[in-house]
Amino acid sequence: MGLGTTAARGSAITLGGQWVKFLIQFTSIAVLARVLSPDDFGKMAMVMAVVGAATVIGDFGLSLASVQASEISESQRSNLFWINTAIGLLLTLLVFAAAPLFDRFYDVDGLSDIVRAVSVIFVLNGLTVQLRADLTRNLKFVKLTVTEIAAQGIALAVTIPLALLHYGVWSLVAQQIIVSTVLLGSSALLLRWIPNRPTRNADMRSLLSFGTNTMLTQLVTYSSANADSVALGKLHGSTEVGVYDRAYQLFKIPIAQLATPMTRVALPVLSRITDPAVYMAYLVRAQTVLCYVMLGAFAYAAAVAYPLMDLVLGSGWDAAAPIFRILAVGGAFQALSYIYYWVFLSTGRVDVHLRYSLVGRGLMIVAVCVGAIFGSLGTAIGSSVGFVAVWLIYSFVAIPRIGIGTGPLVRSAVRPMMLFGAMFGVASLSLTLFQQVPSFVALALAGMVCVVFVGVVALTSKSVRSDLNALVDTCRKVVG
Repeated sequence: MGLGTTAARGSAITLGGQWVKFLIQFTSIAVLARVLSPDDFGKMAMVMAVVGAATVIGDFGLSLASVQASEISESQRSNLFWINTAIGLLLTLLVFAAAPLFDRFYDVDGLSDIVRAVSVIFVLNGLTVQLRADLTRNLKFVKLTVTEIAAQGIALAVTIPLALLHYGVWSLVAQQIIVSTVLLGSSALLLRWIPNRPTRNADMRSLLSFGTNTMLTQLVTYSSANADSVALGKLHGSTEVGVYDRAYQLFKIPIAQLATPMTRVALPVLSRITDPAVYMAYLVRAQTVLCYVMLGAFAYAAAVAYPLMDLVLGSGWDAAAPIFRILAVGGAFQALSYIYYWVFLSTGRVDVHLRYSLVGRGLMIVAVCVGAIFGSLGTAIGSSVGFVAVWLIYSFVAIPRIGIGTGPLVRSAVRPMMLFGAMFGVASLSLTLFQQVPSFVALALAGMVCVVFVGVVALTSKSVRSDLNALVDTCRKVVG
């Protein structure tokens, strides 16, 4: 089986599982928003925004180091497992001990108890990291997908009853712990691998070097992605964070549905390509798929933000709609940056990735913190400005530094950006005619407008037709 077929089949399996996860996540957001208060979501977001960094540190970039390596021995695998486990255990102890600091920083009572409870997640994740890395490295996409669906499904089945029984924020705490526990148990059961004792004879230098650079980059990225909850929580309290968090969680769904799982498939495939022409061809094809699917999804979501929030979250969440719309605009540029992420990892140039992530993500953190002064809308604007800045820096400064021309990638993004920018305007205008209809009807009508608009443009533009044909061809490979 060729790499193209492997990538397509892997995408089919992964994306199929993502749709199941989407239904679970959508159900979780829709049901819990009607049972729990913004304050509950806000407290959880404030805690996880800070302690979640421990998850990045616990991985230490070693999962990607294992996946990216051309060869890895059994002793190296075992050493990586024990390193991740030790880091996870240490982080659990440190976070547990630091719990009282959360009450003081946010000036909100009760956060320390939540922190102590979720601290167990880090040792669970440490035990899981290399199990999932091994499944990814060996292209075991079915097993990866099954474990993720099981974790999300079981957690939701427990969380909703707890929420209905008025456990409030503790139902969200339980959800996080159950996901980590089930992910560990199911991964271990399916992999059936027992690590050897740690040894000094294995060559770990290159793996640890790659992992350290990757971890630092991920930590910078994580910090920029969660500075919003921290800044809002400090300046405006848990209720405003809760409203922002619901909009942000919905905004992340398109990324989670396509860009993130495509990374799982793309990295082991791209790491095996040695021909520069073939490598670029894969990148351009992947960029085309990402652009037309992701930008289309974000343009539609931004246009229908108000009826979408009403349908998904219910009453009492009106303030989430403008936040979601602004984030969706920035999300389009976040999606465009994923192709560069694959380049950095597959070529092993994580040092360049770290250097320019510090610049781009640093600008995002500044923009978010300044925006937070003006509330949740200002925070959303700061995040979107940051996503644009990161894409520009990667496109015109970082990627050229590693000897790869970004011209073909940027050009492949221009047409869909123009197409879906216009589609957003047309769909938004059409919604002014549907203000009195139920939300689900408005969503359907706006969707029909979008389809008709794209169809008309495709009929009149040879370039757009060519792009759409490439997208259809990729879909055929996926289902074939």
